[in-house]
Amino acid sequence: MRKMHLKRKKNFKFLSYFLFVIALFIIISFILKDVKLSSNENFINQLLHNSNSHIVYNVENDLFSEFINTINNIQLSEPITILDKVFAYEKEPEATQVFAYIQNNVVDNPRVYIYSTHPNEGYLGEKLEGYDLDNTVILASILLQEKLNEKGIGTIIEERSASEYIKEHDLDYNQSYLATREFLKEKLEENDFDLIIDLHRDAVSKDITTTTIDNQDYAKIMFVANVNYKENIALANNLNNIINDKYPTLSRGIYNKYIDNFNQDLNSNVVLIELGGNYNKMEEVLLSIDALANSIEELLK
Repeated sequence: MRKMHLKRKKNFKFLSYFLFVIALFIIISFILKDVKLSSNENFINQLLHNSNSHIVYNVENDLFSEFINTINNIQLSEPITILDKVFAYEKEPEATQVFAYIQNNVVDNPRVYIYSTHPNEGYLGEKLEGYDLDNTVILASILLQEKLNEKGIGTIIEERSASEYIKEHDLDYNQSYLATREFLKEKLEENDFDLIIDLHRDAVSKDITTTTIDNQDYAKIMFVANVNYKENIALANNLNNIINDKYPTLSRGIYNKYIDNFNQDLNSNVVLIELGGNYNKMEEVLLSIDALANSIEELLK
């Protein structure tokens, strides 16, 4: 009886510790739920030195809910913290039936090449009519490709998935650029492109990634570049100036980074574009794709 009593006491003690940890987590979550991390740029840059798409952060999700989702192995819908790297394979949908829509075979002598280092970065809204695809940067790439091809600017999209590549080669999510680096090197052996776009979407609050032009909401555009590559910076500046002239307030400008090269060391025509953010709807992204295609057309004249 004494042993049973001690066992029950030990179990109760363990349960008490567990409940205490849960209660502490809830309290800390409540205290920190409105904390904004965007004020310390140096800290953010150091923390995310292997990433480009998450420049400014707002902790807007309920931390306790995400904790419950995580321990129950529920896929997180759109985490906007560093957890997107840790749980990358859990949250990323399977990239099936996506690349069947890419019609690279009908493009001769392409001038523009589009790829996505983080292909599963997504947007809000219903699926577009005529496209059985999720609202991701892959769909945005396809739409941009179609617009440019309509303008007579031969455009192709990378048919391989960076996500699948890093899984197959046992790489970490932080090493996604190693995948697209291989893709780009192979494509450069076959073509001499006038413009190479690594298309992303940002993960910040909607007021940062949205603007209103002629009473319509657009997903804002931002360039990310390494200042050490002067020709790439010049190209991004030229395209940014055209956008500013044609669509004032659409561009967020150029975000300069010193650590990552974003494959810009491979070719002087590589630009990284953040198209909107995780709170933008696909309808807003569509308007920005039209504007971006028009601006690229002027750039390549």
